[in-house]
Amino acid sequence: MTKRRWRLLLFAVILLVGAFTMQFREKNEEEAIVNILNHAKERDALELLQNGTRLARVEGADLESYMEKNPLSHVRDISKKERSLFEELPTYHIVYEVDGEPLYEVDILKVAIRSEMSEELQNMLFTVNGNQYVIYWADEKKVLEQSTNTQRLLEQYGK
Repeated sequence: MTKRRWRLLLFAVILLVGAFTMQFREKNEEEAIVNILNHAKERDALELLQNGTRLARVEGADLESYMEKNPLSHVRDISKKERSLFEELPTYHIVYEVDGEPLYEVDILKVAIRSEMSEELQNMLFTVNGNQYVIYWADEKKVLEQSTNTQRLLEQYGK
C-alpha cells in the first residue's frame, strides 16, 4: 500500500473510533437519565458531604422537604469554559440513595466568576448565605436546575 492509502485508512479508523465513542457516550447518558427517572420515587435517603465529611444524612419523614421532586427537570450541558466559571472543587456533594445504594450524585459548585456567565446559566444559580451555587452532575458534565429543596438542605445543614 502506498503512503496515501495508509493515511486514508488511518483517517477512516480515527473517524470510526470517534463516532463509536460519541454514540457510546450518548447511550450511557440516556441510560443514566432513564434509570434515575425510573427510580426517583424510590429514593429513601440522601447524604450531604463537604470535603468527604458527612454533614447530614436525611431519611424518613424529613426527606420530602429536601428531596428534588422532579430530578433532572432541566438539564444543560456545560462546556470546559463554563465549568471554569466555578470553583474547581465542589463546596458540597449530595448522594441520593435507594436501599442504601447510590442512585445518583451531584456536586454543588460555588460561583467564582459571574460576569462572564450566560443568562441561561445565571438562571440556574441559587443563593445560600450570600454565595451563589449551581448543581453539577459531574458524571455527565451537566448542570441541573436548582430547586428550593436543595437550597433548604444547604441552609439547614451546610457550613
